[in-house]
Amino acid sequence: VAGAGSLDLPTRERIALALAQQNSCEYCLSAHTAIGSKAGLNGAEIAANRAGSSQDARAAVAVKFARSLAEHKGEVTTAELIEMRNAGYSDADIVEVITHVGMNLLTNILGKASRVEIDFPKVSA
Repeated sequence: VAGAGSLDLPTRERIALALAQQNSCEYCLSAHTAIGSKAGLNGAEIAANRAGSSQDARAAVAVKFARSLAEHKGEVTTAELIEMRNAGYSDADIVEVITHVGMNLLTNILGKASRVEIDFPKVSA
């Protein structure tokens, strides 16, 4: 369902890359590097995403917000919410970012705990 939301595929992949790096999930980092590349993200953008940002100013706000959500277990500040709104994200978009954070946290945990074999070109965290 979240794949059919308002966030475009590159932004969803940016968030996935940021969280995979933040959570040291090599399977997810490898998978989303490959998927992100197919979605149009270049090497410099992927590096920026892994560092918690983006070369796209609007997407950088979403990536930063996503990492803050994960780091602070949802305890984001009013200033962070205002920054999202000022970047043009609606309340529905914000809920969608939160949803993607939850889904990515789950897959990061699953990828690490299950020690699933990396079936993409391996990217180290």
